[in-house]
Amino acid sequence: MKHSLILSTATIGLCSSLAHAAAHQAVTGASAQPETHHASRASDFQDIVVTARRREESLQSVPVAISAVTPEALEQKGIRSVEDLRVAVPGLNISGQRRGEASFYIRGQGPGIFNTGQRNFTSVAIYFAEVPADIAGSGTFYDLANVQVLKGPQGTLFGRNTTGGAVLFEPKRPTFDAEGTVKVTIGNYDYRDVEAMLNIPLVQDILSIRLAGTASARDGYTTSIITGQVLDERNYHAYRASVLFTPFDDFENLTIVDRAERDQSGTSAILRSVNPEHPLAAAFLPYLRQQQALGVRKTMIPTAVYDRGYSFGVTNKTVWNVSDTLTLKNIVSFRKNRTDRASDYDGTPVQTFLIENAPPGRDWQYGQEQVTEEFQIQGKAPALNLSYILGFYHEVSKPGFPQEIRQSLFGTMTVRHLDSHDRSDAVFAHAELELSDQWQLSGGFRHTWDKRRASISVFNAAGQCTQQVPPGVGPIMCPFSAKGNFKAPTYDATLQYSFSDRALTYISYRHGYKSGGVNLPAPTPEFTSFDPEYVDEFEIGLKADWDIGMPLRTNLSVFLDKYKDIQISSPVVIPNVAIVSVVQNAAKATNKGIEFEGTLQPTDTLSIGGFFSYLDASSDVTVPGTGAVKGRQTAFQPKWKFGLNARLDVPLADDVGDLAVSADYSWQSRTNTNEVNPAVVTTYPSYGLLNGRIEFNNIAETGLDVAIFGTNLTNKKYILGGFPMATPMGFETALYGEPRMYGISGKFHF
Repeated sequence: MKHSLILSTATIGLCSSLAHAAAHQAVTGASAQPETHHASRASDFQDIVVTARRREESLQSVPVAISAVTPEALEQKGIRSVEDLRVAVPGLNISGQRRGEASFYIRGQGPGIFNTGQRNFTSVAIYFAEVPADIAGSGTFYDLANVQVLKGPQGTLFGRNTTGGAVLFEPKRPTFDAEGTVKVTIGNYDYRDVEAMLNIPLVQDILSIRLAGTASARDGYTTSIITGQVLDERNYHAYRASVLFTPFDDFENLTIVDRAERDQSGTSAILRSVNPEHPLAAAFLPYLRQQQALGVRKTMIPTAVYDRGYSFGVTNKTVWNVSDTLTLKNIVSFRKNRTDRASDYDGTPVQTFLIENAPPGRDWQYGQEQVTEEFQIQGKAPALNLSYILGFYHEVSKPGFPQEIRQSLFGTMTVRHLDSHDRSDAVFAHAELELSDQWQLSGGFRHTWDKRRASISVFNAAGQCTQQVPPGVGPIMCPFSAKGNFKAPTYDATLQYSFSDRALTYISYRHGYKSGGVNLPAPTPEFTSFDPEYVDEFEIGLKADWDIGMPLRTNLSVFLDKYKDIQISSPVVIPNVAIVSVVQNAAKATNKGIEFEGTLQPTDTLSIGGFFSYLDASSDVTVPGTGAVKGRQTAFQPKWKFGLNARLDVPLADDVGDLAVSADYSWQSRTNTNEVNPAVVTTYPSYGLLNGRIEFNNIAETGLDVAIFGTNLTNKKYILGGFPMATPMGFETALYGEPRMYGISGKFHF
């Protein structure tokens, strides 16, 4: 606590000092160089366009804590999946139980209930093309305009309410230039990857189509010594077709169709800890010793595991600029996903917890279908120096087919049929008032109505209903249903002061809300439902571009979040039914921290960047049986993260090409798991990752780029996530990150 207060005080002092310097520089024009040089060097940085306030703006002009990753940065840092984003963004952590479907955590907040076959309402929403998406998995990172990470509660401008933040994936739009690219990559572990894009203006200034796709395959790097199966492989393909129609001035319609498919071996599970107090300890301990001798790239999973699935989406966005002061915007979408997966969670021949494949006659175990409709009125009142957005949001989500999940728990097979229906409706408003050339006041209000219902039926292998409600004592009941209706207002306000056109500071307050829900099955009746979660966030930020004899960009934010009825998720074993993630409400929690991003350009050919974040996130009370312990850092949240990156462009003759060398290093401190039993391992170790890249672009002015790259160059063994279930199940297994990967790519522009 003492250290966090010192850091907060120091950071606020730094904000004040930098703000004073920016004001002085803006007023006096003082600089080590003449005014004209200041303008040219301070504007050297590329303006990144973001859509955090539902319109295109420069990243540096938005009084919101945003980290934006450009397509160039995605390529340079080797970001190909969601878990890779952790090396590029402060305040963002990634954890999960399956490769390619990791969960986002921002400022101490992450996923909520996460039971197979049930919908997950997270604290961090994922958006694709401005539409909420369940998972940004394999086949997302191609032909993107950028990836934006918004920190803090969202909802007065975005489709869903969230208490932690939002991650926006923005695909590139069609243009009226004929162009295309083809990229081929090969590497170790028999890595093969192809990306292609073709932009075709069918009718100049009226109709254009953009086609993009990717296919990727790579052998796994973890082997079962029992079956010989190689796990953790990559095998997916995806495509996207976008059509831009602008039949007359000030009107455009954009339709995006996307699909991604995967068919690959399953995720490994490496036994890491055994609970000596558990009845199965004697069975697990010999396998723990054997696993320690094998290392983390071999496992003892006794059956074949795999991961199949697809996602499909159609999004239509219509924008009509009725006048200079009025714009109408409508976004309608349909999204669908399906999954069939066989998983082993203990990593040993002991049959404790298995998800088995879809039964005969069924292609898929579970999935989700979602329809959204959002209408906006964007306007300006020039006489009042006011701009505003009024909107309505509607979302309906359901599985769309009969779900059936077969799970083996301690050798007993259960068959679960799960159904759900979620509806969310909201009205929202946002306004920005220019008080003067330097002062701006903005704020928003939203009211949300959420309706959730779900049902479950549990059968044995013979098809007989075995579900007792309450479990173990109540009557046999199939199905058992539960529902909940939730509603709440959310709101925010921001006061912004611009020292110049290159520097601003802001102070903001946000009140956020996340829907309550139901636990099915529930271990006892009182856990059948859980209440909404609320947060009040206070944030101070500074964004500035400086000339200190060389261009310098600094973005800094300090925040304090006070949570009420925070939703805590814990694994619970329900005998003869399942192991489930049960959510309950804790009383209060406090998260506070600092986030910083900076870029320095000492010369025209050298760029140096970095980030750091500090997060102090802990429950204000102890909730028995959960990871919420007063004063203990929230599970899966590192206190410290930092990253450094550099890029050097090597001058060559104009007709030779462009040579560049880049490297980046990122580190994060150890994290707690949701285990608090001192008899078992309760943390994941800290780790650092080093990546490098050499590029030779536009070789001999042919449009050909060639790059040699490597990720995790030191071959660090690090943990992404896993199953810390030593207390309820007797074991803890881990999901380890990728080993050293390297390869070469060729990209041709035409």
